[in-house]
Formats: sequence, C-alpha cells, structure tokens
Amino acid sequence: MTEDTTLIREVAVSYRGARRRVASPLRAPADAAAFVRSTVADDAREHFLAIYLDGRHRPIGYQVVSVGTATASLIHPREIFQPAIGIGAVAMIVAHNHPSQDPSPSAEDRTVTTRLAKAGQLLGIRLLDHLVVTTDRFVSLCEESPDLFDPSTAS
Repeated sequence: MTEDTTLIREVAVSYRGARRRVASPLRAPADAAAFVRSTVADDAREHFLAIYLDGRHRPIGYQVVSVGTATASLIHPREIFQPAIGIGAVAMIVAHNHPSQDPSPSAEDRTVTTRLAKAGQLLGIRLLDHLVVTTDRFVSLCEESPDLFDPSTAS
C-alpha cells in the first residue's frame, strides 16, 4: 500500500515598510517626492514604488514594486494593488525615479498611470498621483495631466 504525499508550500509575504506609519498626511506632491527620495537610496536604476494611504492620506505602508535598469522598470497592476488590498489602503501614490536626472514623464509613464487609475477605480483604491522623481526635481503627473487620473475620459 502506498500513500500519496501532498506537499504544501508555505509562502511568507512581507511588504517593505508595511508597518511604517507617518504621523502627517501626504498633502502635496512635494511631500510624496521627499518620501520617495528617503526610500530610494540607489538612484542608478529605476525604482518603482507604491505608497499606500489610509482615508486621511497618511502612509500606512509602501512597497518597492520593481527595480529595473537605468532606463526602464517593469510593473503590472496586480503587483501594486495586491498589497494595497491586504493592508486596507483606500488610496495610493505611485512614483519612480529617473536616473537620467530628467524628470520628464515618458509616453509609457502616462500609459501606466491611466491603467493604474482604471484598476484603482474598479477596486475602490484611488490613484492620487504618479511622480517622476530625480535627486533634486520631480514631476507630478496629476498636476501636469489630470485627465490621466479620470478613467471616464481615458480611451
């Protein structure tokens, strides 16, 4: 007589900074840019991160979603929204650095923003902004192109 053995793999998921709380809300893009700069130490490669917020826009966690090359970072909405759901975020800000020190958003940055705004609308987790950050400057896509954050106007 043989027994069938079923292997069960346990997976521990830990989100960097998931327990980090900041007393004050992120009220302006400059506040979020400062948070990103304090988090991303290696600016030779693109880092894409998500800052998860509570109802008062206070950070309740963040995750470095992707570390890419000097010119690109691959991301997918599921990697961004899964932790947001897990920690009960109601809003989020995404950001990435440009190692070139030119904070101008690319066409891909705009496409990703629209895609994340649409996914956030479906999930009830509002995308407040997408920042492109360098060591001394940043661009807020919400300020530059607010239409990207309104899924009803996106094609």
